[in-house]
Amino acid sequence: MTPDPIAMFEGEVVQVKTMADGSPRFAFGSDIRANQYLTPLANVKADMKAVMVIVYTLDDWEKLESD
Repeated sequence: MTPDPIAMFEGEVVQVKTMADGSPRFAFGSDIRANQYLTPLANVKADMKAVMVIVYTLDDWEKLESD
């Protein structure tokens, strides 16, 4: 059984930068519909859990849903 995702929302990449150690950092933006995910995502950060992020373009995701 596949678990439900913590969050799934439309957004855009706001910032991409490289840290001093060479690791990438990404910032995403979304609209007010994503507010429901603020607490679950903050809990993931507070608990220092690792997460896997699967990203599709919206067009590709809509194609996957329609198939």
